[in-house]
Amino acid sequence: MFYVLMGLIVTAAAVLMFNHEAGEVFGLPIEQVAAVTVLSSWLIYLAAGRFRSLGSMAQSLKQLAVWVLIGFGLVLAYSFKDDAKMLVGRVAGELVPGMGIQSNSGSVTFPRSGNGHFMVLAKVNGREVPMLVDTGATSVVLSYEDAQAAGLNPEGLQFSTPVSTANGRTKAARLMLNSVDVGGIHRGRVPAMVSQPGALRESLLGMSYLEKLGSWSVSNDRLTLQP
Repeated sequence: MFYVLMGLIVTAAAVLMFNHEAGEVFGLPIEQVAAVTVLSSWLIYLAAGRFRSLGSMAQSLKQLAVWVLIGFGLVLAYSFKDDAKMLVGRVAGELVPGMGIQSNSGSVTFPRSGNGHFMVLAKVNGREVPMLVDTGATSVVLSYEDAQAAGLNPEGLQFSTPVSTANGRTKAARLMLNSVDVGGIHRGRVPAMVSQPGALRESLLGMSYLEKLGSWSVSNDRLTLQP
């Protein structure tokens, strides 16, 4: 019976975790499903005949208390899932460079890195690319190597646009990215450029993405992007 009840609790927890964004399971409100699951577990426990003898009363009460705590923990964990998710995101944002800290309002904040710049982990056409935020760049600029990693084919591009980089003057090729995602803020059809091989050490998140946002600001060594 222990394993049956534990299986029921674990299954319910999994269903709630994977369906919480939908708000319902099998057409029922997800909060109602959680409550029914907990109550059903208790009823099954009581129906199993745990109170058949007075001698087992104390042990049964202890075991019942354990199931009550498990049920309470399940409901409590579900109730605070959004806060827990935000807390984990904040910790990850502080520890992992470029990860970003998401808020309930949809904004995302990046702390200034040790070199004085803002680094972000962007997704270019669905592929993860580390980028340096550069408000002086008129466009998103990918290094030749990052363009290859993002699934692009820079070999077929025409490098005819003069650009200035930290390494001096070079030429880049223009193209249109299907999507750029930074900290969950997704924008489609973003104009970009690809630098020649070896010309750019880090890809740049420039204004062709930033100007598509609601707003962006820098305060107290924090870069905040508003969708």
